[in-house]
Amino acid sequence: MSMMLYAEIRRKAWLARFVYWRDMSETRDKRRKSDLDLFVLALIDSGVSTPYVLQKEAGLSPGATIPTIQRLLEVGLVRQGKPGPRGRTEYRITAPGRKHLKNGWRLLIEEGPSGDLDSDLRVALLAIAVGNAHSLAVEMIKQSAAKMLEMGEAISRDSDALAPVSLAGMYRRLRSVSARALLEGQAAAATAIADGLPRKLPTQRKEANDSSRGKASSRRVKRLK
Repeated sequence: MSMMLYAEIRRKAWLARFVYWRDMSETRDKRRKSDLDLFVLALIDSGVSTPYVLQKEAGLSPGATIPTIQRLLEVGLVRQGKPGPRGRTEYRITAPGRKHLKNGWRLLIEEGPSGDLDSDLRVALLAIAVGNAHSLAVEMIKQSAAKMLEMGEAISRDSDALAPVSLAGMYRRLRSVSARALLEGQAAAATAIADGLPRKLPTQRKEANDSSRGKASSRRVKRLK
């Protein structure tokens, strides 16, 4: 094989890989935004209703939740309430928001896993919390694990095609090895998560329920007096 032909084959292989990973990245980014919007909507409906509480209780950063809430506001799925303690604004789900939440989780399930564990985990939890669909949630996470393994194998094939005869080549190969190891680790974690998913989730925050019980207890004490 001539050097020119070999170089052309390498160039076409690289271009094919670039297009594949670019399209996958764009799809995953779009998916992450749509499932994050629906997940935040579900959290707001459950009473986790400020960026501060979203960070404290769900571990979602304000950098992610504030743009998400803004998108939900713009399309009328949530409304802004009055500022609470320390000026923190609470948000409330609207009737169109509840309708979107009721139907939206199933569309995400039907799209299948993205291969991003965080994103697929949100979809699975939505299936349980909103749709009461434990079996669909388990299958979603198992498919996510399989997709991550598939992605890892694709990375490995790309890496094996590269001869590490240079500093750049060795760096690229080692990054591929690292990426595959991370994907395999996430796939193993996803399998464990699927086996341990709860069948049901509460629809309201425990704090809100505790508060209600506290008020009921106070009323009983007053009656006794």
